[in-house]
Amino acid sequence: MSSTLFTSKLLWGPELEARNNQIVEIADGLIVSVRPGSQEEADHILPSGQVLMPGMVDCHSHLALDARLPGHLGLMEDSEAKQTIRALKVLQDNLRAGITGLRSVGDRYYLDVLLRDMIEQGSLEGPWLQVAGIGMKGLHGHGYVGKSFSGKEEFRRQARENMFHKTDWLKIFITAGAPPANGHVNCFLTREEVRTVVEEASSCGLKTSAHCIGGQGLRYCTEEGIDVLDHCYWVTQEDIELIIRHGTTVCFTPGVFMDDTRLPLCPPSHVQSVLRTRDEVKRRLSALVAAKPKFVIGSDAYHTYLSKDIEYMVELGMQRKEALKGITVYAGELMGKNIGVLQEGYEADLIAVSANPLTEPGALADPAFVMRKGVVVRS
Repeated sequence: MSSTLFTSKLLWGPELEARNNQIVEIADGLIVSVRPGSQEEADHILPSGQVLMPGMVDCHSHLALDARLPGHLGLMEDSEAKQTIRALKVLQDNLRAGITGLRSVGDRYYLDVLLRDMIEQGSLEGPWLQVAGIGMKGLHGHGYVGKSFSGKEEFRRQARENMFHKTDWLKIFITAGAPPANGHVNCFLTREEVRTVVEEASSCGLKTSAHCIGGQGLRYCTEEGIDVLDHCYWVTQEDIELIIRHGTTVCFTPGVFMDDTRLPLCPPSHVQSVLRTRDEVKRRLSALVAAKPKFVIGSDAYHTYLSKDIEYMVELGMQRKEALKGITVYAGELMGKNIGVLQEGYEADLIAVSANPLTEPGALADPAFVMRKGVVVRS
């Protein structure tokens, strides 16, 4: 199946270079050419003023956890059927919001594996997925979507069970979700438990991700070879230097602390923690941004609102183009997939927005056109 698109402007290649009056040729779900052309050559003509670009990739989310819902954390105790139904809606909502790819870093019942496979087989419409299956946490630790373990052999067994179910990632929860009042970041896993998960992942070619805001847990993760640190809200200068030295990727999720619309949907204790520490979290994240680590960006289950996190990253000091790469180019590189770039040979996961997102705040909020693997799903 082939088609041609005409657009008056697109963002081409890994540097998101603006090009005018372009024809994009698509065949079998892939971009086969991008060249200058005219409307007469195209099957589909985008309205003048719309900008064609790669689809967005949410690099930190959960399918059955929907932070748009009141009491969403408690809903993680729902039945498998209820969680699966919720996840199906999440997938549809994200796709129509221009999120054509998503990394789910922990869900119950291996529902993320099931839905990933259904999408890949073509029996379900949704963003492409990479998934982590059952997240692993300490018996006394944090992680609403995780399961508790103690001792390196218990972590080894769960890592292998995840790999038996063919997950793409192994995920651990090593610290609390928000900075405590006394400033000390508890670490809920031992170094040996972290090392065991990394060893198991490495043995089968999987990557690892850690829910980690800082402290001793961050040191264990960077030194033992965890691939991605999620959140990093409470990093010190020493932590930042470790991240840079080891080349660890950071997945920024700034909206958790910077988006006031999330607060009425969260438990009072979480709201108090956010309000108490927000300014300091922003200061620490700004210092991390300034150090220029490898990074991607995620919404942490605030589904369809990934575009807001771009604005928060800009507020933290990141250049707008660099932030856009965090949900396109760099996301594709992290996942090891030919996605996130509008260029020959890449998957035709594309969106069109009403203004140039390189210069216009909020341009990504409501795409007028969404294509997933060469198929138009919103127009």
